[in-house]
Amino acid sequence: MKWFLWYQLFRLPVAFALDALLGDPRWLPHPAVWFGRLIVRLERVFRAAFPATARGERLAGALFAAVTCAYAFAVPFLLLYGLAFAGARLHCRPLLAAACLLDVFWGYQCLAARSLRDEAMHVDAQAGTSVAAGRVAVARIVGRDTDRLDEEGIVRACVESVAESTCDGVVAPMIAYAAGGAPLALLCKAVSTMDSMVGYKNDRYRFFGTAAARLDDVVNYLPARISAFCLIVGAGVLRGLALFSRRLFRYDFVRAVSTYLRDRSQHQSPNAAHSESAVAGALGLRLGGGAYYGGVFEARPPLGNAVRAPERADIRRAVTLMQAAAVIALVVCTIVKLAALRHGMGR
Repeated sequence: MKWFLWYQLFRLPVAFALDALLGDPRWLPHPAVWFGRLIVRLERVFRAAFPATARGERLAGALFAAVTCAYAFAVPFLLLYGLAFAGARLHCRPLLAAACLLDVFWGYQCLAARSLRDEAMHVDAQAGTSVAAGRVAVARIVGRDTDRLDEEGIVRACVESVAESTCDGVVAPMIAYAAGGAPLALLCKAVSTMDSMVGYKNDRYRFFGTAAARLDDVVNYLPARISAFCLIVGAGVLRGLALFSRRLFRYDFVRAVSTYLRDRSQHQSPNAAHSESAVAGALGLRLGGGAYYGGVFEARPPLGNAVRAPERADIRRAVTLMQAAAVIALVVCTIVKLAALRHGMGR
């Protein structure tokens, strides 16, 4: 029992360290790829089974989301539980070790701090080469049209993506893994993947993707607010470290707090503006606003004040702020987990 409690406490830091060291190698199969293939196949099945009406597509989308989530949670849960149960009943330590290693491996794959950092820095490098190369690079991490973006637009889009992904790519799976292990973290990743593939308001997914989009809003409701807290605290910590590095002087804790309190609800999504407004205030940029999606312009309220014009260095600053927020979230999750385990030991 004592060994199990230590494992429960340290599995998240180990998974976080693996993500920081390894990232997401292209040769290693990733859960997001599996979920993507599953989503494509299930969409075909449910679209064919229901009429192409608004009501039919909503029902098909709801059942599609339910089946996807059930698969994402049940398969790893049954596999891990089966290994752990067999190891405990047979007193077989290799089976218990296999369950723990697989749990940590899946937990590491659900975290995306390193891959987010690599993609953002790739945009920075390509934007330094040419605007056209920067457009191609940023198109890999944003959903908007990029063919009209200039260098400032590329920087702004990349910073927004880093800010939003701090929630659904870093903090949300971290909280899910700390709370429920790999099955809950994989469920969180499946919801995020589903929303990124079908959660659009275009002609194809306006009704079919409603359930997936609403589910993503529910899953990320608490993580979005925790992400904003970690980003704001991270801005304060980085500003405090400006005594040792002048480049950290750009972060503004007070402006991050005021911008977050003012603009956190200025978005169609109940979650997206939380982390974006915190980053906008910390860096002194104006994010958000209108953008083209599928050739159609969507007007959105701006977030933050344009204290200065965006520059390529802001991509690196946003990445540094994301990494600081990830470490803060790790500390918070570990402390909460320790308190929960101590309460359980007392009982």
